[in-house]
Amino acid sequence: MKIFAKKKEYEIIPFIVPVLFFIFAVMMFLVFHDTPTNLAPLLSVVILFIYAKVFKKVGNLPSYIDLLLLLGIVIVVFFFISFIPSRIIGFVGFMPNTVKVFVFGISTIGFVMLITLLFDSLELSLLFSIFIAQLVTAIEGASLNIGTSLFCVSLASAMLSYRLRGRSQVVKAVFFSVLVFFFAYLLESMDGLLMMAPINLEFLQFTLLAGVIASLMMMIALPVIVTGLLYLFEYIFKVVTNISLLELSDFNHPILRRLILEAPGTYQHSLVVANLSEAASEAIGTNSLLARVGAYYHDIGKLVKPDYFVENQILHRDAHKTLKPSMSKLIILNHVKEGVELAKKKHLNPRIIDFITQHHGRTLIYYFYKMAKELEPDGEHEEEYRYPGPKPQTKEIAIVSLADTIEAVSRTLEDPTPARIEELVREVVRKRFMEGELDETNLTLKEVEYITQSFIRVLNAVFHTRINYPKDEPRKNNEKRNG
Repeated sequence: MKIFAKKKEYEIIPFIVPVLFFIFAVMMFLVFHDTPTNLAPLLSVVILFIYAKVFKKVGNLPSYIDLLLLLGIVIVVFFFISFIPSRIIGFVGFMPNTVKVFVFGISTIGFVMLITLLFDSLELSLLFSIFIAQLVTAIEGASLNIGTSLFCVSLASAMLSYRLRGRSQVVKAVFFSVLVFFFAYLLESMDGLLMMAPINLEFLQFTLLAGVIASLMMMIALPVIVTGLLYLFEYIFKVVTNISLLELSDFNHPILRRLILEAPGTYQHSLVVANLSEAASEAIGTNSLLARVGAYYHDIGKLVKPDYFVENQILHRDAHKTLKPSMSKLIILNHVKEGVELAKKKHLNPRIIDFITQHHGRTLIYYFYKMAKELEPDGEHEEEYRYPGPKPQTKEIAIVSLADTIEAVSRTLEDPTPARIEELVREVVRKRFMEGELDETNLTLKEVEYITQSFIRVLNAVFHTRINYPKDEPRKNNEKRNG
């Protein structure tokens, strides 16, 4: 049986709009800016991005189209900022520096925090920190002081906002980022502090007042701006942040509520897979929250026909007993397609939908494949009984894929001793590795070993032994009478 792969359809608008916006941003900067601006920062950031994506293969980087869109947004924002000091000096009069500090600082900290929260990549945040520092240096007439200050603040805000899981943590990150900015601004404004020269006390008082006012304004405005823009940027770049993941992990979510009530066996299976996946992700330093939430939703397609999956079959009533292997295979295969349809209907993020489509990869539905081989020994059934794929593309999805199989197979162990659990886990991981299911995930052999050890540790905790508790006397007497 020949399987024809459906050609992937590409939409033109998502490609054209970012490119046109980027070209517009660059041309606007070149044409309307008062002084000639050096665009070397743009070239450096593109080269660094290509190096990180192609040669170092850093994970969690955006596509080239998304990079152009991000660069365009930065250029447009700082283009308008460059006009602010000269335009409003007549309005603020005695304190024009406050406005300059406020706008540059709030834009730099806010943008770097958004980048870090959206893409969960310190490498990308470092890249944009370099770009913003160089861009502001070029705008301000090669002022190295302000560029260095913004670079330090960018790095601080990136590290402080890395993998935050709540809005209160965003407020704390903003607070400490603004403190770093305040001291950087103070050092940048008062050259005498660094040059060991006499300090003008009157100017120092003015600088402190301006810095304090700007910092207070930033502390109030930044949390609102960052949390407000977060959902908009998530939609534009099709990513999911830890804050949104926490909302998806709420068991009052309509899909998870249905899973608890309509497919309790699948729900329990997903909980164990989530625990396995979270521990393994922590072991290798990937996003454990993404792995946990992805595990919650990876099998939601089973809600359409829950009774056809063994974990939901009551009293071992096999719903496949009267079906041909080919029909059973279709039902099993369709849970992926139906899960995607349900996820899109409930507007789940594409990153979560990837767990549904990729967690089986191109693996074989072995049980029904063997039944088909017994009925038709001469038939070629292997491709027909494989999941359509694609293979796991990220480390988190690969971990959920392995945990899904290991949890299911571990239920067949009659005597789950530590030695048998370790043998089972290593066999499943080895088989997936040899089949090439992990080839597209950038997992190293060292990371695979850490994942394996984590699975063994958690499964031993799941199948822990208990002592036989002695029955109390009234209970024994009641059992005798009932007997």
